Amino acid sequence: MKHLRTRPLASILAIVLWACMAPTASADGRQPVGMTQIEYTDPADGGRPLDLMLIYPAAPAADARPFKIFLATHLHLYKDAPIAAEGVKHPLVVFSHGAGGNGSVYAWFGEYLASHGYVVALVYHYRANSFDSSALYVRNRIWQRPRDISQDISMLLQDPVWGPRIDAGRIGVAGHSQGGFTALWLGGAEVDPAKFVAYQKVWKSQAIVPAYLREQMSLDAASAQGLRDDRIKAAFAMAPGDIQGFGMDAAGLAKMAIPTYLIVGAGDTTTPAADNAGFAAKHIPQATYQLLPGPVNHEIFDNECDAIGRDNYPESCNDAPGVNRARLHAAIGAAALNFFDRNLGVARPSN
Repeated sequence: MKHLRTRPLASILAIVLWACMAPTASADGRQPVGMTQIEYTDPADGGRPLDLMLIYPAAPAADARPFKIFLATHLHLYKDAPIAAEGVKHPLVVFSHGAGGNGSVYAWFGEYLASHGYVVALVYHYRANSFDSSALYVRNRIWQRPRDISQDISMLLQDPVWGPRIDAGRIGVAGHSQGGFTALWLGGAEVDPAKFVAYQKVWKSQAIVPAYLREQMSLDAASAQGLRDDRIKAAFAMAPGDIQGFGMDAAGLAKMAIPTYLIVGAGDTTTPAADNAGFAAKHIPQATYQLLPGPVNHEIFDNECDAIGRDNYPESCNDAPGVNRARLHAAIGAAALNFFDRNLGVARPSN
């Protein structure tokens, strides 16, 4: 109040007008959401880039307009908007994208959680994202994925802007496809060394892979061990895979140390439920398993697509008749919110 009394009348009226016009909470209590792009570097690995899209509760300006995510629609993200509620620490969820995807593909998921008070980091895995992808990382050095997530958590907690706004005791992980597998790795599930090397040999011996890449591919199981991050308290895995192909067997899954939610579509032919999420649910001690009925495919966890996306990427954007991606996103978002709230100890006011 000390500073407010020194403001001229015109300034006070402007503030009141902004409060009336700025995007506000919806009828269901969801808050406006901001997004910003962040690039950290890993000093331990030659300055390797660690990129992410950060989505967070925001207080956008009155004239703010939502940012357009490439190929996506029905998002409401205010680029670089001020974070809401100064002084409040928010729970953090870090998201690992699918093989050859990128963090922005899951902006809907970040928006849903952030609109309920979470900070969500959608990671762009180094040399394994749609803008910069190499078989060396997508197929061989897949152990780099959980390392990326752990590094990004450390960087965010040390960040002078974001660190004070994150509750270090309330951190979860989520992911889709290979990112869902990554979430299990971070939660303590382990790959069998011999099976993981066998998987690597398949790619190192592929004649269709350029020789210079095969020469860089290692048969390394040591780097794939001990990837559990104790700061992570809960894991939400969407259509995780290729669980058994990468060498994560019943014994390795039994080592999963945290509550885990596994969700997959019954029509998924990329990571079939029985061999992946369903198999994992049988062996993870604290597992919740949800099978989405009907012809729900692997890409249901991606953003809703705009007309350009539907025309150019029909296999990713167009769902089977009767499948409503928007409705499924609302249900999946609610399941994730309830799961993380419960397991991260996030209390909400009762209605």
